[in-house]
Amino acid sequence: MGRALAVLRRRAGLSQAAAGQRANMSGQGWAKYENGQAPSIFYPENQRRLTAAVDATPADLEKERLGLSGSPQTSNVVDFRKWVDNERAQTLPIRDRVQAGAWLMADDTSQAEPKQYPFARDPRFPYADQWLSEVIGDSVDRLGIFEGDLVHCVDFEGAGIGLQSGQIVEIERLRFGGSERELSIKQVELTANGPLLWPRSSNPRWQAPLGMTDGAEDDEVLVRIRGLIVQSIRRF
Repeated sequence: MGRALAVLRRRAGLSQAAAGQRANMSGQGWAKYENGQAPSIFYPENQRRLTAAVDATPADLEKERLGLSGSPQTSNVVDFRKWVDNERAQTLPIRDRVQAGAWLMADDTSQAEPKQYPFARDPRFPYADQWLSEVIGDSVDRLGIFEGDLVHCVDFEGAGIGLQSGQIVEIERLRFGGSERELSIKQVELTANGPLLWPRSSNPRWQAPLGMTDGAEDDEVLVRIRGLIVQSIRRF
């Protein structure tokens, strides 16, 4: 979304400082939106304010985002399903372990290549990065995702779809300029006050939602949606 905003700004012939002034913020504040460091870019009221500053509309922003992703505008994910490629065997990397509920620190110290698991890419997103994550914990068991399962993730930015209620996503909390990463799984609910990210658990420990702007007041913390989960895989 930030890259699309940058395209609209440059098309209007404005610097980041000039666009920020129009939107009643600093040029540095504007740059955070373009660099993907401001999750509130998904808020409708913020999109209206930002696009108005560059003589555009939220519809223009969405059109540019879809064009940059290379994905069709009709892409939509509403269900889990298996994908079969009869031409050749495919594999996906098991990239991380992800906690369903509490945050789980990602291991970025290993030099080993990710393990490959025999599974086909989702053909609806031919240009987007795709991977698998191993689930730890029980905070999304009401969605049929259990400890030990693999979830099939598609890079959210590359998927070329907007944020929608009901989507199941892998989220990432970055600390200290990205030197520390924590991962979790949540389900999206769009509200008038912005997106909420919910656990869906039978365990009473995991009931409270997370806001996209939680930690936004701390320059060292960034919460972002990393992957769209399109299916879960039960291993025996």
